[in-house]
This record gives sequence, structure tokens and C-alpha cells, in this order.
Amino acid sequence: MLAAAYDLFVRQGYAATSMAAIAEKANVAVQTVHFTFHTKARLLVEVIEVYAAGTAGAPPVMERPWTREALESPDPFRTLALVMEHGVDIYERIAALEPAATAAATLDGEFAVRWQAISDGRHAGQRRVIEHLDALGALRPALSIDRATDVLTTINSHAVFLSLRVRCGWELSQCKAFLFETLAIRLLEGATPLRLRKATAGLSYAEELAADRTPGAKPSPRARPRPQSG
Repeated sequence: MLAAAYDLFVRQGYAATSMAAIAEKANVAVQTVHFTFHTKARLLVEVIEVYAAGTAGAPPVMERPWTREALESPDPFRTLALVMEHGVDIYERIAALEPAATAAATLDGEFAVRWQAISDGRHAGQRRVIEHLDALGALRPALSIDRATDVLTTINSHAVFLSLRVRCGWELSQCKAFLFETLAIRLLEGATPLRLRKATAGLSYAEELAADRTPGAKPSPRARPRPQSG
């Protein structure tokens, strides 16, 4: 049912997708869809959460191994590097659902409340990252936890990612490199090219920070990629 709902929400949008249509596509009775998810708003939230995680039954973001590694790292640059590596993958997996979520937040009061709760949880998670960086004494002078959290949540956001990935047509690795470099410079003391390269060792976008590459450089003109889900 989730796969059927995902496909219809992406292709038709929120308003045009009915529980009956989802049931038909999933080859189940409409009563089954209603019994399982109760409302279309709850169903969309479930779709977003499962596709964001990449698999059903995944633990909450703050309990995943990469999050624990990031929040335990003694290297503040590695903390940010890991957050960009795995956090941006979440944006990639749900990018195609963004139009449906945006419409639902306007049209459906129940979804708007649940979407705000997701947003609040994301903000709290990013604040924990900033608190860890502050505990390491790594934040730039005079940068408060509140202000640093504002910077992180604004730059590391669905909106900025979608602008780079979809509108501008950047590669996923280029998005990660640009966001990491920008945030490292804005948030942390001593953000040298060497420290940035060392922090991304073994990550998917490390090559973008190599000495002969420009982080976040726009790719050569070609067809813009459509973010993949799943």
C-alpha cells in the first residue's frame, strides 16, 4: 500500500489522490487502507517516514548508527561531514514527495499539524548537532547555540537541497560538498581546505573536495537528474 500511495502522490499530487485509488492500485479493499492508516494525512506521513528512512522499520534518525557516530566524534568537521553524508540522502529519498507534502500542508489541517511536528523534530535534532559542536569548543567566536542552529537548519534544509538538486541540476555529491563546505566555514573555527578533505575521507562526496575540484561546482550542461526514491 505504501508503494502504491507513493506512486500516486508523486504522479497525481495530494488532492487528486484518493484512498480508493490507492486501494485499487495496491489491489486491496479500500476498507483495508482506511483501517490501516485511518486518514489520507496519516498515510502520507507514513509514506514520507518510510521513504525518508529508506526501509520500513528503521529506527528514528537520532538513534541510527551514523547519528551516534556524528554526535560522538571528537572532530567537529567529521560531525558535520557525516550529517551531510547521511542527512542529505534523506532529502534525496523524499524529494519527489515534496510537492504533495507542500500541498497537503495547505489543504489538510491534520497533515499540517503532523508536518509541523516532523519539522520541529528535525530542528531539535539539528540543535543537538550544534550542542555537540559547542561542547567541543568548535563554534566560531560569538556564535551562540541559537544562532548556529538557525544557520544549520536554514542551509541544511529541504528547500536549499531541492533548489540545488532539482532546479539547478547538481549531482548529489556536489550538493553534499557544497552544503558541508558552506556550513563548515560559517559554523566552525579553522575551516581549512585540508581539514575539510580529511573530514570527508571515505564519504561519497570526498572527491568533490579534492584539491583540483571546486566544491559544489555546477555540472556540465545536460539533462537534469530526477532524484531517485527508495
